Amino acid sequence: MTYLYISPRDPLIARDGRPFGSGQSNRMRCLDWFYPSVLAGSLRTMVGKSLGYQFDTNQVALLKSIEVAGPLPCRDNRLYAPAPLDCVIQRDPDRAIALRPAPLKDGEGTNLPEPGLQPCQMPRDVEEGFKPGTGPPFWRMDRIADWLADTDGRSCSVPPRVPLDAGNTDYLDPVRDQRVHVALDAATGAAREHMLFTSEGIVLPEGVGISARVKAPDGNAQALSGLDALHSFGGERRIARFQVTDHSQIWSCPEKVRQALKGGNFVRMILATPAVFAGGWKPGWLDEHLEGSPPGCRLRLRLMGACVDRWRPVSGWSLEPPRGPKAIRRLAPAGSVYFFKVTDGETTDSLASLWLESVCDEEQARRDGFGLTLWGVWSPHQEG
Repeated sequence: MTYLYISPRDPLIARDGRPFGSGQSNRMRCLDWFYPSVLAGSLRTMVGKSLGYQFDTNQVALLKSIEVAGPLPCRDNRLYAPAPLDCVIQRDPDRAIALRPAPLKDGEGTNLPEPGLQPCQMPRDVEEGFKPGTGPPFWRMDRIADWLADTDGRSCSVPPRVPLDAGNTDYLDPVRDQRVHVALDAATGAAREHMLFTSEGIVLPEGVGISARVKAPDGNAQALSGLDALHSFGGERRIARFQVTDHSQIWSCPEKVRQALKGGNFVRMILATPAVFAGGWKPGWLDEHLEGSPPGCRLRLRLMGACVDRWRPVSGWSLEPPRGPKAIRRLAPAGSVYFFKVTDGETTDSLASLWLESVCDEEQARRDGFGLTLWGVWSPHQEG
């Protein structure tokens, strides 16, 4: 296993799926964070070039067998993960409110897509006139661990409402860099008509980089040994430095979460990276009764409820035959939370071995780093 630390030299561009170019939109929009496929494509290309590959069919297949996990923000040898969607921030007074699946009362109904699912609700004691606030998009991993080990979410502190600065390391909020570009007429040296466009990139705060975990087969492993190189990352060929580092400890399950998972009957799964599922928002390893086992685990779980935001599109351009645009896939966004009840199988502390492992249905999606998960516990809201 190899761990990498990636230091951007410039603001990095992670384009969303909206059209951009001549005759289309003149604004290049940026994602909130990089998809795992951005990291996987950049790293595999760098490995292939360093080994002198011609990128024929066999060599491409070998490169695609490299397992990539990430990218996740990293600062001072600490990982950060997306804010969990089961946490609602209340302002005045400041507090964190946990969403939990709850059965419907008489006369209530929903339009949930699957029978048996319970809507995720706030505790009944939340006052009328409640107004949610906004929090930072990334939490430091020990803050995430506190949230995952707290069954009802009542003992966790609230993310700060003040603007984040270099002195606050509990949370991260990357800044957007917007630039205006113009095409010049080679003959006159003046700006060409109707050739004004903008681009948007992600600026990481000082001292913040990107951490990744890589597992390469023997044919590619030599290219990662002692790696320290500059290579493009994301759109517009922006440059970043790739370095081998020792991040094995920060990628392991925190002890607090490991202890909380022991003997629990209710577990929850948070997506640290967007996931590709056969059912769109729903994992394909769940059957018609919403029961199943995650890849690499014999524990049988039943889905009780889920907090999932709007789907995110991912596409791209294929350099493999047939060359051309890739079909759009719908992703379950990072930060989504799935609430399970344990029905059968081994003990729940075995889920600690799935910490930051992929639960996607397809093997290639797992190799690409989609669907990395964080595991924790939960309990239903108590009346009153």
